[in-house]
Amino acid sequence: MKRIIFSILASCLWAVSFAQFSITDAAVVGVEQDNIDSVFVIDDAAAAKLTYQDSITRTFNWYIYTLGAESEELIKTDSDVAVTEIPLLTVPSMGYHLVAENMPDKWIWVFQYDSLAVTFDSIAVHDALEDRCTSYQIELKWEATPLQYDTLLHNKVPFEVERMIRLTYDSMYYADGNYAVKTVTDSIPLAVDITVPAPLDVTTYLIEGDQFAIAFDQMQSIESEPVEVYAVETNLEASVRIREEATNEGDRDTSTDKKLSGSAPLNIEILNHASPAAFFYEWCLSTDKEFNTCQIRSSEQDFRYTFETHGTYYLRLQTTNSSTSDLPTQNCLSEAVYTVEIVNSLLEVPNVFTPNGDGRNDEFRVSYKSLISFDAKVFNVWGRLVYAWNDPAKGWDGTIGGVPAAEGAYFYVIEAVGADKDEDGKPMKYVYRGDINLIR
Repeated sequence: MKRIIFSILASCLWAVSFAQFSITDAAVVGVEQDNIDSVFVIDDAAAAKLTYQDSITRTFNWYIYTLGAESEELIKTDSDVAVTEIPLLTVPSMGYHLVAENMPDKWIWVFQYDSLAVTFDSIAVHDALEDRCTSYQIELKWEATPLQYDTLLHNKVPFEVERMIRLTYDSMYYADGNYAVKTVTDSIPLAVDITVPAPLDVTTYLIEGDQFAIAFDQMQSIESEPVEVYAVETNLEASVRIREEATNEGDRDTSTDKKLSGSAPLNIEILNHASPAAFFYEWCLSTDKEFNTCQIRSSEQDFRYTFETHGTYYLRLQTTNSSTSDLPTQNCLSEAVYTVEIVNSLLEVPNVFTPNGDGRNDEFRVSYKSLISFDAKVFNVWGRLVYAWNDPAKGWDGTIGGVPAAEGAYFYVIEAVGADKDEDGKPMKYVYRGDINLIR
């Protein structure tokens, strides 16, 4: 795309220059083109002047020529000057050729915009079934004379200045758990058929321009009727519930962006922030990566589940819109997939603890991962039960009936079942018996 340059000064009569060329006493837009020295678009040539400034004195000859001409007309000669100037002709389009000794020829084209303005006739937005989930087609009817220019040295198809228009419409954007209206403004080439992104909310499409009309405060505009919304978007917020008190549990949460992982029982929550057109939700939990079967299906907007069995799971959300028009039903789909991995079980028992209140090793606790059942008992040397618990996140604080227990060895029996399976395919079982030493 060619770069359009606007240069507007403070006064009501502006000046724009390219290299050593400038136009004064007119509102003007300079257009940077690769195949000619300068192209200018002005609003009114009545008092405008075209000036060339050099670093040395020369004799300059000014010529004019029209599009497709094979010859040109000499209109002015300035001798022994460093600055040369001519008044612009009050015509819609004109080429100017500057010739001087020991200097490459200079080619300039000037358009008078009043005679070449764009006019918008009609606008229609088409939401064809095959692509309305991602884009719409704008059919824009307009009239404008092409801004064509040339040099006498060019004998092929004339060059053309690209007209740009301003497209404005409302869509939605997601931030911090909510969707809000966002006004989108783009500069695009003037065309009959324009492809635009499908919006996420009801909107109209406003066309303004072209760029020269905007610069000269002569802007034309046209706006479409409100359009239907079919596109859907989902933004998911996934989290694993951490058992804060379970500081002795390993791998409580090892999740990444699209993978939820940790120790069982793994309690996950996925909040589904969907765009306004979203209507139907389907969650599928499967051990099959291709989702040929679903162990769990849910049509709730959000998903909550506790995994108690070791393994790798796949969770898919499909969000679709509802059909709200007379067109044949075609649901727009937004899909997201998570991998859920439950780590192998683990149970390790220490042989000493020091309940002296220093905040370190003050309780008899196990280290564990992915245990779905747990039972622990502590006995004194006479076989009397002094403490029992069934939550692996907890432990014995070294007291009996609220009174500190005597130092020495105590006997424990711990039985647990893991979320994974053993070599025979049966639930992994742990049975530990041993001594725990209490030292103060």
